[in-house]
Amino acid sequence: MKKYNWGIIGAGRIARKFSDDLKLLSNANLYAVASMSLERAENFKNEFGYEKAYGSYEELVKDENLDIVYIATTNNLHFENTMLALEHGKAVLCEKPFASNYQQVKQMVEKAKEKNVFLMEALWSRFIPSMIEFKKQAESGILGKIRLLQCDFGFTREFDEDDRYFNMELGGGTIPDLGVYTIFVAMYLFGTPEKIQISSVPSPTGSDWTTAYTFTHKNGEISQLCTSFEVCLDNCAKLFGEKGTLILNRSFHTPTTIALRDNRGKRKKIDVNNQAGLGFLYEAAEVMRCLDNNKIESEGMPHKFSLELIKVLDKCAELARCHSKQIT
Repeated sequence: MKKYNWGIIGAGRIARKFSDDLKLLSNANLYAVASMSLERAENFKNEFGYEKAYGSYEELVKDENLDIVYIATTNNLHFENTMLALEHGKAVLCEKPFASNYQQVKQMVEKAKEKNVFLMEALWSRFIPSMIEFKKQAESGILGKIRLLQCDFGFTREFDEDDRYFNMELGGGTIPDLGVYTIFVAMYLFGTPEKIQISSVPSPTGSDWTTAYTFTHKNGEISQLCTSFEVCLDNCAKLFGEKGTLILNRSFHTPTTIALRDNRGKRKKIDVNNQAGLGFLYEAAEVMRCLDNNKIESEGMPHKFSLELIKVLDKCAELARCHSKQIT
């Protein structure tokens, strides 16, 4: 089994979590980290046991021994950083949202194909066992005819115009940051929505503060979603069918548990084989599996899905701007 040298662009919170999980994979080598601050990169390297630290992203992607780049920068930098790594022939796992809009994602996919280099959106929820089991149970017929998905993701965040959650220049707002998770579940289960309705409350910077989404899908299924930085939500996914309800418990986007509730309210636990770690190891393992098989995209998270996902995110953001109401 080949061992791959991983490099990380960005040394923030998500990079720290990813690095902890990367250590659990025997075919992953923590090779290099890059930050705009060499001191920060050195501190990160020493904390997690990377071999090298770079004070610029360009230095990292030029390293001939580097195999895979994980991009963990703020949303507004995903496109720029991905294109840099692809141009230098490095396989890329880029944090979600993949980029700021559809045109950027399209260019990233085209560049990956031009260079014949692997590229995948780091929507880690797609590969965790509980999410896979949730869909498997949904398709088993255990619920009978399925009509409705309810999924929400929200927590309180004190407003700060410079915080990446609210700063529009950094890709702020709940739609790109939290909506990508809830929208993913809806599309993973039912496909691209045919109709999208949005109600949204903007923050003082213009980013969405709380947003409610209603999707209508091809076969008549309805997805009711909500994201917020103003209130704490249940952070669950509930799938309602004629025979009962399937519940992906809090927090649905992480390795968690599943419950089946019949129409009389009786609950049954469904076993899920979650392994050690925070859940990031599954997407990292998928990247290396694909590279072992000389693939430039994953069947589990293909380019086509990421392109459809960013289209829906773009549409939701557009509708939020058009149909938002300022609350004072």
